[in-house]
Amino acid sequence: MELNWYYLFKDLQEMQKAIPKNTLRKATVDGTKVCLINQNGKLKATADLCPHQAASLSGGRLNAFNEIICPLHGYRFELNNGRETDQRCDDLEIHQIDVRSDGIYLGIYQ
Repeated sequence: MELNWYYLFKDLQEMQKAIPKNTLRKATVDGTKVCLINQNGKLKATADLCPHQAASLSGGRLNAFNEIICPLHGYRFELNNGRETDQRCDDLEIHQIDVRSDGIYLGIYQ
């Protein structure tokens, strides 16, 4: 698998305008559905589909424990490593974010 980088935003200000603090947004980047997360001003990204039953995680919510919660069955995934808190299903794919001098980029393995 190769890591491909995709330009998302010119800077943090543009990102925060597009994705308000502590909210989730669905995006499709080069055919891959991702969930973009503004967690307290820091951009994170995961696969949009829950590994349990493929619900859209962008319809879920964040909690105070650095987790995204699936809207279908309430499965909770750690945003740092993708692990489901109770280990009831496969891990969630976490995508890389790189803040560079020329913008904010998303890294997707393809």
